[in-house]
Amino acid sequence: MVEQFLKYIHNEKLFHSSQVVLLAVSGGADSMLMLHLFANAGFSVAVAHCNFCLRGNESDGDEQFVSDYCDRHNLAFHTQKFSTEEYSKLEGISIEMAARDLRYDWFNDLIERHGYDFLATAHHQDDVIETFMINLSRGSGIKGLSGIQPKSGKIIRPMLFTNRAEILEYCQRMSIDYRTDSTNQETIYKRNLIRQEILPLLEQVNPAFRRNALKTIGNLHETGQLFLQRMSEIKAMVFSEDAQGVMINIEKLQNLNPLRTILFELIREFGFQAEQIDDIIDSLNKESGRKFFSEDYRLVKDREYLLISPIRTKQERIFYIEEDCIKMSSPLHFSLEKFERTPDFRFSTNPNMVDLDLDKLIFPLIIRHWNEGEYFQPLGMTGLKKLSDFFIDEKYSIPEKENAWILASGNQLVWIVGKRMDNRFKITAKTKRILRIKLV
Repeated sequence: MVEQFLKYIHNEKLFHSSQVVLLAVSGGADSMLMLHLFANAGFSVAVAHCNFCLRGNESDGDEQFVSDYCDRHNLAFHTQKFSTEEYSKLEGISIEMAARDLRYDWFNDLIERHGYDFLATAHHQDDVIETFMINLSRGSGIKGLSGIQPKSGKIIRPMLFTNRAEILEYCQRMSIDYRTDSTNQETIYKRNLIRQEILPLLEQVNPAFRRNALKTIGNLHETGQLFLQRMSEIKAMVFSEDAQGVMINIEKLQNLNPLRTILFELIREFGFQAEQIDDIIDSLNKESGRKFFSEDYRLVKDREYLLISPIRTKQERIFYIEEDCIKMSSPLHFSLEKFERTPDFRFSTNPNMVDLDLDKLIFPLIIRHWNEGEYFQPLGMTGLKKLSDFFIDEKYSIPEKENAWILASGNQLVWIVGKRMDNRFKITAKTKRILRIKLV
């Protein structure tokens, strides 16, 4: 088994012998064999043990068992007790998910604080099959069915070359001590139910089920690689990006097939769920303005694009421009210049520059976002226009409206920055002094 272990590490390019690996060791047969193989191969390692405090004295016994092993072999040892049940209730998630979140957050912290190169977990072939079955039951996509991979970021899984039966046999033959988790027999946990009841039934149908399942998972992984390559090409074709977020071209998207699968893969990274896809597709040929939300992002169906932008808590941000100000850097970069009007003066037609009658302004000027129900008098018009109507006429998207900045003098709008000034502050024959504001 030692030769298989080293060969697997070499073939999968898991790490270099000069690097330090943090081993996640529970005290069970899988992780104790992994620890045994690493130590005997002479690799530089440290050990991390999680005590989830779910089995009373048994949990404490596991911690002491791993600690004693590390003391005997002079290995760096980290341990942490977690209030797993409390965290599970607080977050409204299962005990299994709570334990996963807690341990990986802690592992990542250890890696960062101590400079470890990789985290090694003792997942083996049976874990691959069980995870496949769990994801299959959830209706997972090809990524979820592609199995646990040998290497993912800083996580390596050097035991995927073997299975549970071989691990137990080798531990017995080499007298490698380990602890047995009493909850492994409790079928209230999904993984245990699959392991204890479902897989044995499938092996009655086909004794070669495990071997064939691993082959299928390998095939799905390779198919998934092709799929990812194609998705990269599609992203390049339909995605564009600006300061406000991501835009997906609706016309190009609708020409793709299968639309449902492609759209899900395009937006899943933003936290949108498969259950939302049909409603989003249904909105593509309907009026603009439909909104869909994930935990951190909002998707808006606009005229030509699906607009994806981060959800921001609305805050009333107000900035002031004092009369002696000549430069401003936040929230926008402005340069300000005052000068006397001359007979040959011509105001600028640059949308990023505005010339204002200085004597009509009340200082400090205000830079802020617009409010619903506001009016202004667009340059060249005699009557007032609702600001929201102006945005509609100018075909502003919802994110563009939300991010629009307004220059105001007292309660009057002076300039929709970069777009249109108010007629009441324009330069006239009576103007004596001019304030020129330039958006840099």
